[in-house]
Amino acid sequence: MPGRECEEALDRLFEYIDDELSDDELRRIGAHLKTCPPCEAEHKIKEKIKNLTSRSGGDAAPEELRERILSSIRSSRD
Repeated sequence: MPGRECEEALDRLFEYIDDELSDDELRRIGAHLKTCPPCEAEHKIKEKIKNLTSRSGGDAAPEELRERILSSIRSSRD
């Protein structure tokens, strides 16, 4: 079961990727990602999703679709 640091990092990954957090939050989550392979793996997945959707040139994927995709990825990893 993930700890509190993992939960916060995972909940805020898109904000982290988009540089929408305070400097302190960016440093804290960045430090956690460097020391937690499961969270870093999730970070890389979400970065890929963001990069793929932004390159499509269209509108962002609906939140519901994004959550279904992420859920499917998580299920396949378990």
